[in-house]
Amino acid sequence: MYDPAGLMLLARHTELDDQTIGIISRTGVPGVYIEDEFSRDAEIRDVISSEVKKSALQIVHDVFIRAEQGETVDEERIASIVSQITRQVIEDRDVICNLVNVRAYDGYTYFHSVNVAVLAGVLGAKLGLSEAELNDLITAGFLHDVGKVFIDIDIINAPRRLTAEEREVIKAHPGMGYEFLRDNYSFDQDVLLAVYEHHEWFNGEGYPRGIKGDQITLPARILKVADVYDAMTGKRCYHDPYLPSDVLEYIMGRDGMEFDPDVVAVMSRELCLYPVGCEVELSDGRRALVIENHKGAIQRPKVKIYDSGEEIDLASDRKSWNLTIVKLFL
Repeated sequence: MYDPAGLMLLARHTELDDQTIGIISRTGVPGVYIEDEFSRDAEIRDVISSEVKKSALQIVHDVFIRAEQGETVDEERIASIVSQITRQVIEDRDVICNLVNVRAYDGYTYFHSVNVAVLAGVLGAKLGLSEAELNDLITAGFLHDVGKVFIDIDIINAPRRLTAEEREVIKAHPGMGYEFLRDNYSFDQDVLLAVYEHHEWFNGEGYPRGIKGDQITLPARILKVADVYDAMTGKRCYHDPYLPSDVLEYIMGRDGMEFDPDVVAVMSRELCLYPVGCEVELSDGRRALVIENHKGAIQRPKVKIYDSGEEIDLASDRKSWNLTIVKLFL
């Protein structure tokens, strides 16, 4: 578990006692994976390694903090971590995406930026983007919200409905981010346009320009989906996290309106609704641990029942076809 600057707070295999539980509680992290005898069969495969995630958080933290001061970060540092993420995403191109992130409430922007970059990279790889294209996409994911550092923090973190004037201020952040990156860095135009267009809607009702369809660059269309998914599944000052299944249903329901249908189609096949290691409740009231997911059957993973230790594959066990998952505990 890391803080927003990428410093480790708790290492893997730390024994939970009152002190460590207190640390977890104070950071606002909603939960952690616990390894015990029962969960031994649950193999949790992170999309990117712990060390790479740590470095990514440090880079994003530095970029945003220095942007507030009108300063920059060495582009080679950014390129180095981006290339590491790209390689790991490409290596696991055929693995179903299992994204559950332990992130502190404080420093949301840094965790969100890394999560969006990784998820966008996964979607881009499954859409067939080249390594160079993935590098640009992941870079844009890191930087897509940098324009928010130029907006009053009280507006960004307002725990209420924004006024019409405040919404217009928020809508300026893609343009401000684009201009800051254009004037202070030498990123490819594809990176800059993805940052500028990541709030455009597929039907033309987005901002800042109201362009639609293929007028929006593909990286921006991918970022749009990744951005909304991570924002809705994360805890914010104005909403509690939504379940991944509910968020995916929301995204699928706005297919062709807010989101690119091709990106949504990939996400609906490849994203885990019930990630390995998480607890779920079945329609018969039993609680279980998710131990395996199936590509193409993301709503029906293999689970292990807590009371009995029985393993049930909801995708292939005919006797269990009437069972559904009704709740995910995060």
